[in-house]
Amino acid sequence: MGKTHPKGLYSLFFTEMWERFSYYGMRAILILYMTRQILYGDSEAYGIYAAYAALVYATPFIGGVIADQILGYRKSIYLGGVLMAIGLFMMTVESEFYLFGGLAFLIMGNGFFKPNISSMVGKLYKEGDARRDGGFTIFYMGINLGAFFSPLTCGLIGEIYGWHYGFGLAGLGMIMGLLVFWRGQKNFEPENGAAPQPELLKKPVFAGLSREWLIYIGSFVVVPLLGLLLWNYHLMNYIFTPFVIAVFVGLIVMSLRMTKVERERIWVIIVLAFFTITFWAFFEQAGSSITLFTDLNVNREIFGFTIPTSVYQSVNPLFIIMLAPIFSSLWLALARRDREPNTIIKFAMGLFSLGIGFGAFVLGASMAGADGKVAMLFLFLGYFLHTAGELCISPVGLSMVTRLAPARLVAMVMGAWFLSIAMAQHLGGTIAKLTSTERFMESGLKYEAPAGFEGVDALQVRAFYVHEGDTLYSDPLSVAVQATPDVAEAEYAKEEVYYLHRALAPGETVAINLRLGNLDPTGDLTTLEMKAQSQWGSYTLNGDTLVYRAANLPDSLAGTLVRDTLMYRVFETDKPENSTDVALVLALGERGLHQPLLRNSSMQVSVPQATAIKKSVNTINVMGQFYTPNGDALQLQMVQEPAAGFAEFGKMLHAFVGPTKTIHIYSRVFYYLFLTAMAAGVLILVVSPILKKWMHGEH
Repeated sequence: MGKTHPKGLYSLFFTEMWERFSYYGMRAILILYMTRQILYGDSEAYGIYAAYAALVYATPFIGGVIADQILGYRKSIYLGGVLMAIGLFMMTVESEFYLFGGLAFLIMGNGFFKPNISSMVGKLYKEGDARRDGGFTIFYMGINLGAFFSPLTCGLIGEIYGWHYGFGLAGLGMIMGLLVFWRGQKNFEPENGAAPQPELLKKPVFAGLSREWLIYIGSFVVVPLLGLLLWNYHLMNYIFTPFVIAVFVGLIVMSLRMTKVERERIWVIIVLAFFTITFWAFFEQAGSSITLFTDLNVNREIFGFTIPTSVYQSVNPLFIIMLAPIFSSLWLALARRDREPNTIIKFAMGLFSLGIGFGAFVLGASMAGADGKVAMLFLFLGYFLHTAGELCISPVGLSMVTRLAPARLVAMVMGAWFLSIAMAQHLGGTIAKLTSTERFMESGLKYEAPAGFEGVDALQVRAFYVHEGDTLYSDPLSVAVQATPDVAEAEYAKEEVYYLHRALAPGETVAINLRLGNLDPTGDLTTLEMKAQSQWGSYTLNGDTLVYRAANLPDSLAGTLVRDTLMYRVFETDKPENSTDVALVLALGERGLHQPLLRNSSMQVSVPQATAIKKSVNTINVMGQFYTPNGDALQLQMVQEPAAGFAEFGKMLHAFVGPTKTIHIYSRVFYYLFLTAMAAGVLILVVSPILKKWMHGEH
């Protein structure tokens, strides 16, 4: 590397590699940690994650401005690394307070670290140096080298031995990055990364404190505010988008005061930032909808072994490591022949590759088996094409910003570039919601077995429902939990029928829509078929609507509650063999009309035995033992605490919606992403002539 590129690239390569190891190592287990340990519901966890991801890419704008004008790149990188290390080590303490505090430190630290290390890479090359794009591609390979190993280390260790070990290992990675950067200082030119005005940096300005120390102290002061914003992540909808718009409007206003060449180059950056938002909003589905697509609809079994879903987080960085040297050499070879595609064409190539990647997912979905499973080959093909698109846009975009932005504003404009990626994270969450099958937020029971305990622990829970101000309770459910070293995860009987509970008074008539959102979210994929007759009433089926009339109960049953169970089947219109059984339980009686009903009085659960190293934290779907009243959500209450372990309530996935339902949803959304990405690629080609003129200062 040192013979063809500056030696400083070597130092920055490994600094960024270790920093990305820490970042992606934490990210690999963050959602799992929030849902399994902190017991957030999926929608809440995704909301917090989306807010975190957007802020992680937003703060580099401010960090870039501070580095450009006051602190310099080097000190900003040190400050950012220390803040991120503090955040990761805070997250080793398993509690909500330290979770939000740790994430806030990570956001602040990334703001100082991310734009400035990229800016230092750009300063290694003089204007017009043909090695620039290749150097950024190699630098980008370092990013993905860390991203490849972190899920296989931090992720697996966090899941197997404990979340705190995973976060702690990520923190050690950040420390390693700082050490590498410190030892590599001799490889940089003195002016690369230095403070623009060192004398002003040290001059006292307030209470005897210099500008430098005010920045350090201010960084710690802002951290609690970021934590509060994460806690109230819904506010992002009202704060973030106006902030992004204001920043880019500000850039346009600033450009009007620049020279013509500088102004038009800023405009090129702004236009390509729009296409960057499109690219990353689609690409970042890898962390949300594509992950769930992999979990639910990809056949992950090889030689009888099912590969964990989290392992696939390493596929994209693996392809980056394989392809980055090829792309770097390709750009250099084409440049020698004066045939290298310009930046705009590379952006178009990236969007086309991204779109075709989604096309691969759609093709795989069309060839899915009766079980709704897609061959793993199509997942790898899609990731491969997405990676090729990423290499055409991400390192090239970083290089473009350092090349086109005015020298005095490189870090600030780089921050604005990352801000466009932050906006993409925000929009990506909206896109991911289009694949939702409304299967989330089913209440569950979290049980933590004490270390070394082996035997049976007992507890009791009951469901309750608030109706017109009254709290109505079910009978208690007895749960026997056996801790044993013979199981790897919680085991209990899982029902195959989905139960609903409608309460009626004798003689009452009700119209019930049988097409449930969580069984057929689109409303046009399945057909309904009744399977059983009514025992205590009569009904007619008009399309999807069941009109049921409850019979008058005989005197012998007066004051009691009887149940009329109507079974129906929901099957795929195109593949009738893929079906779901649903039990509609109608409770008739004058009392307890909305009272939750208990299906079984007891359930048996086996959980892994805990050790001194590995905790035994298990989420159990006890809600499956209760009828859901009127399709509304129940809540759980502890009646009898466990004698040995610890138990509380949380959220878990509703396990009923399977691959045959979700495959249609993912296929449809991915098809529209395919079309949109291809259209964006065509659009960028249409505007390329004027962008090329602006880029080269042509008149």
